[in-house]
Amino acid sequence: MSAPAITLTRLAKSYGARQVLRGVDLAVAPGELLGLVGPNGAGKSTLLRTLLGLVPRSGGQVAVLGHDPARASLAIRRATSYLPGEAGVYQQMTGAQFLHFAAGFYPRQQDGLRERLLAGFALPLQQKVRSYSAGMKQKLALVAVLCPDVDLYLLDEPDRALDASVRYFLRDVLRSLQHGGKTIVLSSHHLGEVETLADRLEFLLDGAFVPAARLAQARAQLRQRPRVRLRPGAELPIGAREVLREPDGTLVIETEGDPMAWLRSVPDGIVDSAEIGIPRLEDLYQLLLQDSAAAGGGA
Repeated sequence: MSAPAITLTRLAKSYGARQVLRGVDLAVAPGELLGLVGPNGAGKSTLLRTLLGLVPRSGGQVAVLGHDPARASLAIRRATSYLPGEAGVYQQMTGAQFLHFAAGFYPRQQDGLRERLLAGFALPLQQKVRSYSAGMKQKLALVAVLCPDVDLYLLDEPDRALDASVRYFLRDVLRSLQHGGKTIVLSSHHLGEVETLADRLEFLLDGAFVPAARLAQARAQLRQRPRVRLRPGAELPIGAREVLREPDGTLVIETEGDPMAWLRSVPDGIVDSAEIGIPRLEDLYQLLLQDSAAAGGGA
């Protein structure tokens, strides 16, 4: 059996008194696509930077492609392509100049993938990067990061500023990379898309991974909380209570028993629309954060 591409054992990182990562354990197999999910400030970006040696750890053990980033960060970076959460591209260059510059850091490039990405992204490569929109800059950074022929890709919010159709295209590209034997770790706020793409999800909250049983329980609880929009002037029927009223008037409710049975019992002309059984990432964050606060901050 092949050794893990990434192994973390009790990884910790603190900035003064602030603990960002708290005893994180993780193993990522070669060729696996791992999704990191969690709210802003959970520690996802710090974890990825620690893998590269860009951020020194405060405790624990780390091995990336057989190397300790505290001792051999250069060896790791030669075999890894990294997309930061705030990807920087040189404004004074043209798109073509930037890609040529970025490619110079890696001896091997995937030319076929480059052609596929450029065709799919339709970037104006002869224009200065400073004229690009935020989405165009993200696409340019993705071309620079995905085309090197390396073993490991660390992608921090790769779908940032991308519209839905481009995210679907990117999803197919990442699947192709994985099918080619590449290991990929990505963080994202698009829970549904990451679930579709990733072999496995790890949910990071307050610097520690949420146990699978706790996460499953929270998601099951959310499936019992439909979203409904009532017709103007209508009142919430009996058998349900309001949990949250969103700014657009949508109600998040809890029902007595099965939500579908409750909805079928509601008389016509009261509910305008309903969403049942679709846990939203923001709701998951909120529920887990409430759970964590009730437990005294433990994860």
